[in-house]
Amino acid sequence: MANPQHLALLKGSIEDWNEWRQIHHDIRPDLSGADLKGAQLPRIDLSHALLHNANLTEANLMEAMLSNADLSDATLNKANLSNADLKGAILRAAIISEADLRSAILTQADLTDADLYGASLRGADLEGAIMPGANFSEADLSDVDLTKAHTQGARLLKAYFFRQNEK
Repeated sequence: MANPQHLALLKGSIEDWNEWRQIHHDIRPDLSGADLKGAQLPRIDLSHALLHNANLTEANLMEAMLSNADLSDATLNKANLSNADLKGAILRAAIISEADLRSAILTQADLTDADLYGASLRGADLEGAIMPGANFSEADLSDVDLTKAHTQGARLLKAYFFRQNEK
């Protein structure tokens, strides 16, 4: 369950939240199970935050800092995560279908059993990501960096691959 003080602060301004995070960088915000459906959180610092079981459906997390955040079992359907930093994030069994992850940084992220059906990952960096059981069916994986990614067991049915230099 989310810490009520952290949730109240998050629902204030992004600037106040990010300033609080800079001052209290040693605190791991607990937003577990929070209902943040449709939240407008561009450029917010949620690095190292506990967001498991959170509802972030249709949330705007463009350019958000989510490195090392725990988003396991979170719902991120149709969320905007373009240019977000999810380096080392835990997204085990997260529902991320039809989300915008264009140019997102997902290096070393754990996407085990995550559902990314129809998601746009164009230009995303998945270097070293862990993806067994992840569903990428009908996802746009154009220009995605899968260097050293653990793709064994990932489902790629009708996934779209295209390289910029192809004609």
